[in-house]
Amino acid sequence: MRFLAIGALLITVLVGGTIVAEEPYCQYNSTVYCNDFELASWDGMEYEDDATIITAGDPGQHVYRGNHAIEAVLDTDGTGAAFGYRFADHDEIYVRFAMRFDSVWDRPMHHFFAVHGDQTGDPWSCHGTAGCRPNGLLCLNGTTVDSREIVTGEIPGEPFFYSYFPDMSCDPGPICANYADPQAICDQCAVRGLPCNSGLECCWGNHFNPNQGTQLSMYQDRWYEVETRVRANSVVGGAGQPDGEMSLWVDGDLIAHHTGMVWRHTNELHLNHFIVWNYFPEATQSYRIWFDNLVISTTPIGSVDGMIFADGFETSDTSRWSIGAP
Repeated sequence: MRFLAIGALLITVLVGGTIVAEEPYCQYNSTVYCNDFELASWDGMEYEDDATIITAGDPGQHVYRGNHAIEAVLDTDGTGAAFGYRFADHDEIYVRFAMRFDSVWDRPMHHFFAVHGDQTGDPWSCHGTAGCRPNGLLCLNGTTVDSREIVTGEIPGEPFFYSYFPDMSCDPGPICANYADPQAICDQCAVRGLPCNSGLECCWGNHFNPNQGTQLSMYQDRWYEVETRVRANSVVGGAGQPDGEMSLWVDGDLIAHHTGMVWRHTNELHLNHFIVWNYFPEATQSYRIWFDNLVISTTPIGSVDGMIFADGFETSDTSRWSIGAP
């Protein structure tokens, strides 16, 4: 038995006599992937040992909706807490999920989550290339979201895009030599198929400041709905065109929208991987993040508590409207 609770805009389903929450958007919209974790299943996702599914979470504390969510533990034991999902090739992707930092967070998040595109036949072509300048042929690097402290005490702080792309700014050899070994980095990059053709340099993701006039600091013990859009740039005659885009919403507010991105120089690269890096080498203790209600789509998703389906009435099909109110 299914029903729609109109006031809460929350779809529920009766399973074995127990009512559990579901992801409302996925009840009425075509998606690339959807998992609200209510079946306590990874359902094809990749995950490391320190990312687990909570099977009896505390609603509002450890889970966003229902009784199940992902708990990622970032600590010093050397075990990773990354997780993600690989999907069929697309040139525009939206990803939305709910997340909450626990109360012990005392610094910004290093590398949070990313949307990118690996080569067909090489699911790791976008990995292991930190410090290297992309060539637009090996990988569609897309973008990562990190955070930084902009208001004292508001931690983990402001989310922002951290992106690699062929025309990015890099530290030339003499500057890089102040903190690293540029020759060793370029040697490693050459092994990965990304030689330093213009001389020694160290390339680290470029920071993109939020540009919508909305200043936001994320902080502990609060659920957020985060949605990211990445649109791959077009390619004409083997040259990438500056029409790629990346956007970030938090709780439905547009925080950043950047245009003019060139990530690829071949139409053989597409977006096909969402990953929550949970990369936090600064950890001195155990830090926890909870994740819930993951949706990946080719169209805008929006808030769990917003519109639960879109219908432009073009099909004259009202079958999706057949669920009655209690």
